Amino acid sequence: MKSFKFSRIIFLCLLISLYGSPLSAEKGESLASYSEIVWNYLEKLDGFGPRDPGGPGYEKMKALIVQAGSQYADDIREQKFAVGKDESDKLIMTNYELTFRGKSAEAPIVIGAHYDTRPYADNEFDPRVRNTPIPGANDGGSGTALLLGLARYLDSRPPERTVKLVFFDGEDYGKKNTGQMLLGSTVYAADLAKKGPEAWPALVLVVDMIGDKNLEIYKENNSQKSAPWLVDHLFQVARENKFPQFREKFRHSIYDDHTPFHRLGIPSVLLIDFDYPYWHRLSDTLDKCSPESLFAAFSVVVKSLEGMDALIKSRQTAQDKLGE
Repeated sequence: MKSFKFSRIIFLCLLISLYGSPLSAEKGESLASYSEIVWNYLEKLDGFGPRDPGGPGYEKMKALIVQAGSQYADDIREQKFAVGKDESDKLIMTNYELTFRGKSAEAPIVIGAHYDTRPYADNEFDPRVRNTPIPGANDGGSGTALLLGLARYLDSRPPERTVKLVFFDGEDYGKKNTGQMLLGSTVYAADLAKKGPEAWPALVLVVDMIGDKNLEIYKENNSQKSAPWLVDHLFQVARENKFPQFREKFRHSIYDDHTPFHRLGIPSVLLIDFDYPYWHRLSDTLDKCSPESLFAAFSVVVKSLEGMDALIKSRQTAQDKLGE
């Protein structure tokens, strides 16, 4: 334990040398300090235990999101929806949307992650424990921790265009072959469909399972079909900032919270390490994650936002010229 803490101190000192001192009177915490901030969020989530819908950890998780929204965001909105065929098994779930107003009135950027953890350890070899809720340190925890850290970051650094951080519920709820997956993102996308394209975000970026100690984020095939320009931007930022956890090759076509938006026609990209050996198992615990991995994903998202407004405008100009 002592050697682990010492290595984290060295890592943080290295980050500070690269990105600046921990505190700045003008901008608040430096980017480097978020290595510790985001990791502390993940430790807190892990301390809640499993966060499967309806459980005690789930309620603590929701309270933490509301607290962060009230403290950091310009606005927080709850989107409640019911799951279940009748009153006897009905469960109320909630999406949380935290809004950080930008300097322009252009279409917002949505960054999302699911905060629920899976109620079933259905990838366990022992059938006797397959109905046990997983801890979800990486699957559910890492993406949520990143968004909580991003809320704090955006509070002191207003974005160029509005950013909405959306915590999706029910991504991992249903058993296999039941169709009860991606529940929160499907509800959120359906609401956008009702409002029409004028209310749609400029893009949707989803993060999931980005805390693995051996993090390897490959380009995802459905993301490339939906928004190749955004995939290129994210991986270019990773390359320029020397985060080797982002790999330039394509691997996997994944059904995740970006899918409902992709189907709607909104540019949508997923950042994920799907080669995680503890996926949907009781061994998805905090010791399988690392602050270095979590910070790499956080940094790429933050750095990508810096040039996102100009990128979107450039792409829109190019599309307008093609339409002439």
